[in-house]
Amino acid sequence: MDTIGIFNGAAGGMRTRFGRTLSSLAASLALGLGLGLPAAILPAQAQQPDAAVVARDGKAAADTGPVQLTILYTQGTTDLDETAGRGGMARLAGTIRQERAAHPNLLVLHGGQTLAPSVLAFYDQGAHIIDLLNGMTVDAMAALNREFHHGDDRLSARAFEAGFPIVTTNTVDRATGRTPDGLEDAVVLSAGPLRIGVMAATPVLTRETTRAQRTEFRDPIPALTAKAAALRADGVDLVVAMTGYAGDTHRSVLAARPADIVLYQDRNRPFAVDYDGRFLSATVGPQAAWVLALDLTVERRTGPDGKPQVSWIPAPRLIDSATVPPDPATLIQSKAYAARLDTMLRMEVGRLTAPLDTRKEALRTGENAFANAVVDTLRETLDADVALMNGGGIRGDRQYPADALLTRRDIYTILPFHDVGVVLDVTGQQLWEAVESGVSAVEQLQGRFPHLSNARAEIDLTRPPGQRLRSLSVGGKPVGRSTRYRLATSSFLAAGGDGYGVLAGVPRLVEDRNSEFISTQMIDHIARSGEFVPRLDGRMTVRR
Repeated sequence: MDTIGIFNGAAGGMRTRFGRTLSSLAASLALGLGLGLPAAILPAQAQQPDAAVVARDGKAAADTGPVQLTILYTQGTTDLDETAGRGGMARLAGTIRQERAAHPNLLVLHGGQTLAPSVLAFYDQGAHIIDLLNGMTVDAMAALNREFHHGDDRLSARAFEAGFPIVTTNTVDRATGRTPDGLEDAVVLSAGPLRIGVMAATPVLTRETTRAQRTEFRDPIPALTAKAAALRADGVDLVVAMTGYAGDTHRSVLAARPADIVLYQDRNRPFAVDYDGRFLSATVGPQAAWVLALDLTVERRTGPDGKPQVSWIPAPRLIDSATVPPDPATLIQSKAYAARLDTMLRMEVGRLTAPLDTRKEALRTGENAFANAVVDTLRETLDADVALMNGGGIRGDRQYPADALLTRRDIYTILPFHDVGVVLDVTGQQLWEAVESGVSAVEQLQGRFPHLSNARAEIDLTRPPGQRLRSLSVGGKPVGRSTRYRLATSSFLAAGGDGYGVLAGVPRLVEDRNSEFISTQMIDHIARSGEFVPRLDGRMTVRR
């Protein structure tokens, strides 16, 4: 069994990990608070729900009187700046500062999904996020799919930079059979007399959607169940698990109930708290526009059988970050990061001649003008017969009007990943299977939706996955199953990412080390003429 890291809460000072001691990278900030509570949220002075009483088989610990514990939860904080007066790093830091002053036994848990994607993360692979969080005295963070976005080594580097543990309970390094370097499979945080175990379920889908090459993503339910048992045997008072929604991981974790409290992400529920007297689950939206606070009254006592019993009563609060002043130090730090890139990112690339749509639905359900330009540029630059790109490799999630002036910032926002062009030697059969896989999960808006250059495809979504591609042609001719094609694609898909396993191991005619970033290729392409002409030409016909 892996050793469980032992940590004190941020209010307790020094944090240590087995095998190394963390330097205090975080600046010590004075912390404190005022809250705005929507009427629908249960305030502390309202009628309290019944207490959850849990018998523990673990180590005996001294009885306590009622102890007030507050868990602060946020997730998905990729934006440095606030939006419409809410969210952003400075307001999050201000919220933590004020909460910690008001609640001595405070644990700050970050649900992850923060190291990517963003324009700045394109350059530093999330290092600025860790630097900012270090200044907020975060107690633990989950490693979810976006933490693995830049690859195993980059995440390990970020973990060693962090002044707090980064947790993933269900992943192992294939080479060692242990939790990836720098990460923890669980941690125990101290808050006053209480010991709180923290776990995190990384979505299994991460292996298909990121550049993690060495990490094995295991079924989270057995991993969480076993680790929770180990934590309880070690005498923790409460077990908390964090998870995300990729691959519906949150649904399986909520159904299994491996912890006393599950903090999860759900893009369809900006805020929710569910409590049945024994189990509590809660979610809050990204970017710290609103921050979830769980005020818990916890009591540990010895039961009639001599075993410890822990009872707890929750009182959730939803903190509107618009009511909290930004933390001055974090605001200065955030603006400094933004200023480093601003001059370069403000450089003009070209003007749009027609409206452009980079919303998720537009990129993952059918032909898209920007995606067409990406694959056409990729094919022309690499002198390929055909090009393939996944819709998930294109972001931005906004509409641009005609005559809009595109800057480098816009292009890096739309193409935020470190993808480079690769040319593969594929057969027609492999190309057919790749496109077939790409249209297998359109209903779920998965990022694998294929975009093609010098090719036409007819897709029938009324048919079951695996039988949806009705026709495919390259250069005006039906694909020959044994014919060989020079396929230009991204380094991500060439490694089998996003469900394109059929491309993994295919001979490479142009290696990724010999190619530019796809984003750089697009900037050069648009800048040559000074304008961008979005075009739809019917290359993808989708029947619904």
